[in-house]
Formats: sequence, C-alpha cells, structure tokens
Amino acid sequence: WLPISNCFSQERLVALYGNGSTRGAAFAGARGTSIQKLFLAKQSAYSKTAGSLEKWSSMAKDAEPYIRKYAPVAWEEIKGAGEAGIEGVNMDVMLMLAVEYEMYVEVGSDAQSSFRPPADKCTGYGAPGLSGQNNDEAPNLYLDAAEDVVLSILDPDGHGALIYTHPGWPAYMGMNSHGVSVLWQYIDTGERGAGVPTNVLIREMLAQASLDSAIQFLGHTPRMIPNNFILTDTSRVVNVELSSSHFTPLSLSQGFVVHTNHLLFDQAMQDQDIGNEQTSVQRYKAMRALVRHHDGSRVQAEDLQSMLATHPVFRDGRAGTDNDTLASMVFDLHSLSMGIWFKGDAYRSARRYAMPTLQTWGAHGSSDEAHQNIHV
Repeated sequence: WLPISNCFSQERLVALYGNGSTRGAAFAGARGTSIQKLFLAKQSAYSKTAGSLEKWSSMAKDAEPYIRKYAPVAWEEIKGAGEAGIEGVNMDVMLMLAVEYEMYVEVGSDAQSSFRPPADKCTGYGAPGLSGQNNDEAPNLYLDAAEDVVLSILDPDGHGALIYTHPGWPAYMGMNSHGVSVLWQYIDTGERGAGVPTNVLIREMLAQASLDSAIQFLGHTPRMIPNNFILTDTSRVVNVELSSSHFTPLSLSQGFVVHTNHLLFDQAMQDQDIGNEQTSVQRYKAMRALVRHHDGSRVQAEDLQSMLATHPVFRDGRAGTDNDTLASMVFDLHSLSMGIWFKGDAYRSARRYAMPTLQTWGAHGSSDEAHQNIHV
C-alpha cells in the first residue's frame, strides 16, 4: 500500500463542529458548490425519464415529516444546510438529496426506465471491532466520486463521528466516537412504504450512543425501502435485513458477516428477492474466500483493506468486474480510526482519519492528529 500526502487527505476532509444546525450550515458553506453540482447531475439524469422529477419532489415532501419526527439530528443538519443562504442549496435541494437513493431504486426498478437497478453494488464485512466495505456505484451519476468527502463531526459535548458520503446526502457509511460503525448494502424485494429515507437512517444511527440504541432506533422507525445494514461495536456485529414490514437481525459475538446484494437470512424476503444479480453472488463468494485465508487468526484493518482492493470485490471494469468502486473504507473500532481509498487515488493507497475529540480539535476544525497518512 502507498501513503497519501497529508495535503491531499485534508482535501477530502470536512470538519464540522457545533450543534446540528451549525454543522449543517458549515457543511453547506464548505461544500455548497459540490452539493449543487451533484444535484444538477442527478436532475439532468432523471429529466430523461418522464415524470421522474415530479416524483422525486413528491417523495421529498412525503418524507419530510418522518425525518422531522424520527431523525432529529439529521433534520437539524439538513435544515442548517438548507437555510444557510448558499446559492443553489436550499431546503428543497437538501430534502430531495435525502431521498435520492429511494428515487434511484424506484426509477431503476421500472422496466421502462433507462436506469438499471443498483443490484450489483457494494460488498460489506463486519466482525466485533472491525468493519469495512466498498461503495460501488455508476461513476457518471456521482461525478466519478471527485466530490466525495469524509465528514469529521464533533458536537460541543465531545461526541464525534467520521462519515463517508456524497455532499448533500446525510450519510453513507461511518463510525462514531462511541465505537459504533454502520455499513449499508442494497437489497430489494419490491416493498415500498412511507417513512425515513435510507441515508437519513444511517446518519441517525451514527448519532446513537450504543449499538443497542442504534438497533432499537432502526427497528422502531418507519422505513421506505428494503436495505441491509451491518452494525458493529468492539464486542458484536449485527446484520439486519429489513424492509418496511420486515426486521431481521443476526447478532454475533464471535465470527464475522459478509453481505452483498442478495438476501441471506430472512427467508420470506428471500422468496421475493428482485435484486439477486450474479455479480452479488460472485462477490459474496470471493469475499468469503478471502476471509477464510485468515482462519485461526484475527483479521486486521490492513488485511481487510487489502481484501476490499482485490478483484472481483474491487470493481474497475477489469478482471471480470463491472460498475466501479467509488470508495473503499475500513473502520477500526478499537483505535477509532478510518482508512479510505477514493476513486482517482493511486490503486492500493489509502488515507487515514482519526476520530475527532475536544482535545485534538484545533483552530481549523481538526488537528494534525485527526488526519494522517497510512501505509498498509
């Protein structure tokens, strides 16, 4: 693995301190141009399918009361960004980006659409104390990940988080200072419902003080579409296959979980699986095989980063892969650190970020301790 210089690591880091509204406004100020560019790219893509822009706006309006009621941390950040007065970034834009994944799944599931369903995206691994995954998406829909960031979040009480996301989406994957990480993989049974959108669920789970409270939040919150989540702390890993009506957790204190994009544990959902693409099975078997090489020894963060960079788990159009890995990340819950590779970085290079604390927070939002080079 190759080191990445500290200046380039800082370019991807957005440090946000304060209450939710303050953090949201600061994010809009720091990445307003990125939010606008990504929104316009999505708007252009959906405009090619009749009725899609109207549907997208309607989905955002329908989700707003659920976000306000069930996800107060995410809501304050969304509201702070939407009301910050940044050109091209308003409440309509922020709410539409909050439900954009649901929109993509819905439009992609329509046989008449030019989009294809995202059934071949993302491979995740979780074990007590360690988790990681690749985020695989169509690069043209996300500006080749050139705008993707890591959010380094700290509130006045010292609660922190490190979150990977596209600017404007509340959260994709991340970990918090309580030692809880959240990963996310696409699954689909076709079930749809009213509720809180996926990326808001993730952000709110990362605001919880324990794995149990994150699971409780997820189980008691109305959900719009099916998803798989892998939640981890230092003692357990919990995999949850869910939809609007299903909630199926698998909790392990030993061993590991690998999940891609087909149903594994909920047999009723499995019978309705419409996202069971061949690449999902291929990546699942490949990741399981990579993990088996470590039978009898503990998988370290460096090992997991290497597994995620191995074809066909890693996807770049070569070695029989399709689509693209936009980011590859590992969360070490013992050291509260994150290693991440972004599309465009040198292959098998990584950036490392440490959890922000009140002690390390500096005049510019984070100290040198919060973002360091790694060579793994």
